[in-house]
Amino acid sequence: MKTLKEKKELWEKLSNVCWLCLQEPGDPEKLGEFLQKDNISVHYFCLILSSKLPQRGQSNRGFHGFLPEDIKKEAARASRKICFVCKKKGAAINCQKDQCIRNFHLPCGQEKGCLSQFFGEYKSFCDKHRPAQNIQHGNMGEESCILCCEDLSQQSVENIQSPCCSQAIYHRKCIQKYAHTSAKHFFKCPQCNNRKEFPQEMLRMGIHIPDRDAAWELEPGAFSDLYQRYQHCDAPICLYEQGRDSFEDEGRWCLILCDTCGSHGTHRDCSSLRSNSKKWECEECSPAAATDYIPENSGDIPCCSSTFHPEEHFCRDNTLEENPGLSWTDWPEPSLLEKPESSRGRRSHSWRSKGVRITNSCKKSK
Repeated sequence: MKTLKEKKELWEKLSNVCWLCLQEPGDPEKLGEFLQKDNISVHYFCLILSSKLPQRGQSNRGFHGFLPEDIKKEAARASRKICFVCKKKGAAINCQKDQCIRNFHLPCGQEKGCLSQFFGEYKSFCDKHRPAQNIQHGNMGEESCILCCEDLSQQSVENIQSPCCSQAIYHRKCIQKYAHTSAKHFFKCPQCNNRKEFPQEMLRMGIHIPDRDAAWELEPGAFSDLYQRYQHCDAPICLYEQGRDSFEDEGRWCLILCDTCGSHGTHRDCSSLRSNSKKWECEECSPAAATDYIPENSGDIPCCSSTFHPEEHFCRDNTLEENPGLSWTDWPEPSLLEKPESSRGRRSHSWRSKGVRITNSCKKSK
């Protein structure tokens, strides 16, 4: 009969270890999150892999649907099972192979080469009955892991071969770390980006792929840069007394961003914009016709360069209503830039309008 002091010491010891494997928190990538609630402590992987532990509650009850009373019953059952690795009691996992009576703690099984699957019925297998791959052992020591670039282990249980890229072999710990970081929505073959066969084979070989967002998306402020607004005047000459990085909310010194790219800005006065202008385009986003277009057959005519290459403008105001008036294409007389075919057609048309008929003999006589 245990004394009150011995019971208290046992209770304090159990509060710091997992009830289903009697081990301390350890590595979350190997054992899952260490959960503590209602004076019960368990690894998440021990919960979902325990052979006789039912999930009878909703996901928001107990430990992800595993009720405290069921966990206590499973811990009592496991206290009578001996781990075939460490020879101690408390083994809650047994091999799912028919007629195999081996039981083991999850950490002990991982060290021995046992395998647990994180899908379907969440089966576990001892080192003799675990799923295997046909990995060639010839040049195993000469090859390196694709992810860490270090030599592969001589023990095949510590290596995993890609199903889609047969020459690619990885350390199990490297693939597990990669899966823990990328999670379900970004987990794929590192070489060919296969999203079907590769995840399925990794699940079969005991890799846990979390059903959540990627680790980089869960970091606090991971997307804070996307919410920062550009705050700099890029006009050739900034007229604001307080400098390019200062601006006002309204008026002539309000900062207007490029309506197309949003990565350039200007004060209204610095680009001669109207006081109520809200749209503006930087020089890079302005239509090519305003800066880069050179008419065909323009030659070296001075008016062309001055018309189509204005150097004095930094940007344009999209809110202004353009009314340029008549262009050179609207005048009735032939333009210097017209093609020969079109000007010849106009001359013949003018002769026809006067009722004069030009024959081939007349053309020859000229």
